[in-house]
Amino acid sequence: MTDPEIHTWWPGLTAEAKYTLDAMDGEIIPDLVRDEIEQLTGSRMSRDERLNIADRDFIRTQREAVD
Repeated sequence: MTDPEIHTWWPGLTAEAKYTLDAMDGEIIPDLVRDEIEQLTGSRMSRDERLNIADRDFIRTQREAVD
């Protein structure tokens, strides 16, 4: 999992940041997104932070429509 954990900051991200993360596949999280996460949580991610499989699964579940 990312540090801070994704469920603590995902809901507060802008649409642009969410789209950016959704389109990534194991790449380093860009500064634009890291800056937003820092504003939301007060914690700075390391410069080499990446989404892992659990994080990408979390994003996918957040996109799915609720019945």
